[in-house]
Amino acid sequence: MIKRFFWNLYFLIFLNGFLAATLFYFKMEADYEKEVFQAIRSDLDSKIALHDAQDSMVVKVMHACHHLLSEREPIFEGRSLGGFKAGLLHPTTIDLMTAEGACGSYSLVLARLLDGYHYPVRIAQMKAKGEFAKHNVVEVETRHGWVVLDALYDIYFIKPDHGLASFADVKNNWNYYRHQLPAGYDTAYHYEDVRYSNWTKVPVILPALKKILDLTLGKAQADVISVRTYFLKMYDICFDLTLAVFIIVFLLTLLKLIQTKVFPQKNVPLTFSNIYKYLHMRFTDWRMRGQSQT
Repeated sequence: MIKRFFWNLYFLIFLNGFLAATLFYFKMEADYEKEVFQAIRSDLDSKIALHDAQDSMVVKVMHACHHLLSEREPIFEGRSLGGFKAGLLHPTTIDLMTAEGACGSYSLVLARLLDGYHYPVRIAQMKAKGEFAKHNVVEVETRHGWVVLDALYDIYFIKPDHGLASFADVKNNWNYYRHQLPAGYDTAYHYEDVRYSNWTKVPVILPALKKILDLTLGKAQADVISVRTYFLKMYDICFDLTLAVFIIVFLLTLLKLIQTKVFPQKNVPLTFSNIYKYLHMRFTDWRMRGQSQT
């Protein structure tokens, strides 16, 4: 009964229409999101000088991110947006608009902005009070290696040689770097440890995937994979997945249409030779009818 319902030609045609509309929606939202971040980037470009080093550039991007979100955070503080878009999809534009995720929102928006400049980025989930992900920061790779940026507090760390510090630098010499912290900083976030992905969030599946990555890439490289950064462009991902489903459904609909409208009987085997044979017969029949009418 269920198979007959889903294999019904009218249902398949309806499903094609629904998926086509969904593709249009995701494409429209993806283009809008790109335009929003492109507008921010255009404004940033006007503030970045040609002679700015990469370290100076990523810091300016962080300052802009902090300014954008700190203006909105008090408005949405204590509120949580629900619904399909904010609750399930949760694109980066939601974090840009509301900053409701606090350090998480700041990190996602900063990562998206830096990604727009083609910098490799990863979101670092800091360990504090014995628990991971108590505070999120961003690491970005420049010519001098990975450097850490905390967009929520609008801070970065300067090494003794005047370059930007990495998470490991700060962790290994906290007594030196803590003097660079601003007033009001929560000292519980003292760079105790970090992880880049929560491989236990989805039982069985993610732990199994992590083991495969450990074997193929090596544990050291697998440990620094930031899964969240692959979802910065959520609408693009949704579009690609929907497109894959649409192609499959469209092909099934095409086969069902041929089987229903072209084949003379339902029990004819659905093979390429039969499809060619009966399409040729149908075309010949239609052409002869047209000639007879003229």
